[in-house]
Amino acid sequence: MIQSFLLLRQTALSSDAGVTLNFGNGDANESVQLGQFNDVLCKHGDDREIEIEFRWGRPADLGDTRVYVARYKKDKGGAAALKSVRLEDDGESYWAVLGRHNAYSIKLGSERYKRGASPEYRPERSVMFPPAARSKLKEHGRRVENIGLSLMEELRRISYLGPIRQIPKRDYGWSGNMPINLGDCGERMADALIASKYLGNNPGVNGDLLQDVSEWLKRMELADRVKVKRLGNSARHEIMLESDGEHINLRDVGVGVSQVLPVITAAYVAQPGTIVIVEEPESHLHPLSQALLAELFVEASIERDIQFIVETHSEHLLRRLQTLVANQDVDPSNVDMYFVEREGVNASLNDLELDEYGRIGRWPDKFFGDTTSEIENQTRSLIERKKKEMDIR
Repeated sequence: MIQSFLLLRQTALSSDAGVTLNFGNGDANESVQLGQFNDVLCKHGDDREIEIEFRWGRPADLGDTRVYVARYKKDKGGAAALKSVRLEDDGESYWAVLGRHNAYSIKLGSERYKRGASPEYRPERSVMFPPAARSKLKEHGRRVENIGLSLMEELRRISYLGPIRQIPKRDYGWSGNMPINLGDCGERMADALIASKYLGNNPGVNGDLLQDVSEWLKRMELADRVKVKRLGNSARHEIMLESDGEHINLRDVGVGVSQVLPVITAAYVAQPGTIVIVEEPESHLHPLSQALLAELFVEASIERDIQFIVETHSEHLLRRLQTLVANQDVDPSNVDMYFVEREGVNASLNDLELDEYGRIGRWPDKFFGDTTSEIENQTRSLIERKKKEMDIR
């Protein structure tokens, strides 16, 4: 699911307007490298199609919700061919559909007949209707252009942190700018922290990124604060952690701190309206910090209007999120939980059905260890052993 977001993003933002689906090039350091068309199909089927649907706007106000749907098939050479694109806004839909001789027909959903067909109408990057197609749509051309531009802007708002963040360096150079995206491995985290030391108009809740990040490190009992230390008069800086009056280079602390620091920083660097995708934020963290990640995501979401998509194996994070719902700190309508369940070679995405009391209505089999049963078994074993020891005496 996460890779579909990244696939759409790197396709829509590709420098090549003629790209159909940018499955990724390892040499280009792109977010995902998915191979070829067959590699992304379930069970590597030969006669399947791919469909990507993306909705954006404010779901609470259906009039502001826009829809993008693209369908792809495999061409004779095994590559992806764009079969159709539908853009929708305020109840009106606009179609580009592949026909004979690689020509795309242009049509409004509210009209019975297509407005024309030509290879020149092929959507650019599978997203934007080209000038020739917009011209054929006449009075609707500007609107279709705006939908496409809006989609690309929304995709630019996707910030992604992969499951393995960059191992910290002993010192960093600084370009003089504040990044709005930390990179897929958090490689620009140091730039953001250094910029917070020197630049005004910092991101975050109180306009001080270093302070916001420090507060979370302290709540997680990982450090008292994070500091930036300049090396002489150079452009190089150290990222330091202060704990009990001692200052330690980030390179010299536990891996868990270096893995969670980009997660905390991303929550406060991201601009309002951003979608922040994080894989395994709990990596190398102790249980308290894992649980507090749930509070980080909730508070940043509420205070900064950020949507988080989190992939996690942490029971502590999930349990704390349930508690936050039960305590009415977060509205359950703003939280969706899904569990990917495998049965043989098949997989399904199942809604866990979180209610207003934080209870999960569809608890998957063997989802996490059964804590209650473990305690019962442990107690039973203890009693039986004590009895045996008493009998021996």
